[in-house]
Amino acid sequence: MEPEPSTAALLEAITALTATVGSLQAQITSQGQQLIELKAICKETANLLGDKDQGAPQAQPGPLIGPVTPPTHSGGETHTPGTIRPGLKAPFRPSRGTGFDSKDKEEPRRPKKEPQGTPARHLGSLTPLTQGLAGRKATQWLDRMMLWVALHRDQFDEEEQMVVWILYHMTDKAADWALPIIGTIIKGEGNPPTTIQALTAKFKEAFANPNAKRAAARKIAALSQTTTTSEYVTEFRNLMAELDWNKEAYIAQFTQGLHWKVKELLSTKDSIPDELEAIFAASIRIDNIRRKNKENHPKKAPAKSPATVATTSTTTTQRVRLSEDPNYVTPEERDRRRASGLCVKCGQKGHGIKQCPNGWKATVKEVAKVAEDVELGKD
Repeated sequence: MEPEPSTAALLEAITALTATVGSLQAQITSQGQQLIELKAICKETANLLGDKDQGAPQAQPGPLIGPVTPPTHSGGETHTPGTIRPGLKAPFRPSRGTGFDSKDKEEPRRPKKEPQGTPARHLGSLTPLTQGLAGRKATQWLDRMMLWVALHRDQFDEEEQMVVWILYHMTDKAADWALPIIGTIIKGEGNPPTTIQALTAKFKEAFANPNAKRAAARKIAALSQTTTTSEYVTEFRNLMAELDWNKEAYIAQFTQGLHWKVKELLSTKDSIPDELEAIFAASIRIDNIRRKNKENHPKKAPAKSPATVATTSTTTTQRVRLSEDPNYVTPEERDRRRASGLCVKCGQKGHGIKQCPNGWKATVKEVAKVAEDVELGKD
């Protein structure tokens, strides 16, 4: 017969069993929490994809269930799944030259903590790129997608995954353009875009409006500063978004359109910056100081224009010459004749000024008044 275990051994066994039960309870709680989060992901997936069969292969890529951060009951930690491709059970992590390699073990990711008060971000706010979007609307769509991946950068292992995630949000004819690129990335063949910068360049070649670049080039060439430098910089940046010039061309065009005073003060700096952003900042600072000094500068009283003086002198001389004419009729006499129904020129009845056969004739009283005025002027 085996000896009976001692009390100490029993207590030790009970303690170990209690610890095991506690560990199992913790695992059950954790799995329950993960199940809740998985349900939230499935619900969001159903909202995005509708009633499509998730297990069947797709003829063309549809909207992708990308990185999501579903809120939890505690409002803090969230479970961050890998990027999932519709129709695949495992996270989609393509790599150059290897395709899908499920044998490689990866370290589990730590749950991401969202800042308190941060609104939940979801894919429902992102519209897939369709055949109807082109030109500026297409580039704006790409900008929104870039913002999304920037906010979720820590949820991607490689930049290549960001590229694939963006491509999978293209539908209709846009998906016809994206599908071959996705295939070459997965197979590791050819030279597909595997960086955000390369994808942006290739995207603009396919969807950007070619006429928009020429129009932007004309506008930026005609652009000049008419208000503040800050507003001029804003307009210049908007046109830059449509162009792909080099740094030197942007700097030359920007300085050409600057206000002459800002350009002059900028040229007097000991060290002129050679970076476009630095030139923007320096020009804005110079213009702000210039405007502030102009407001504080005392205003001078406006001087009388020489042209006005000359005009007044000329008019006075002409009046003096007219008044010396014995047949000069003063404005007052003309008004009197007109009111009395007389000819304005000669002062007689029976005809008008256009039919007057006599010409300008001053009355005796009027001639005497004019002569008196001339004598007073000489004295």
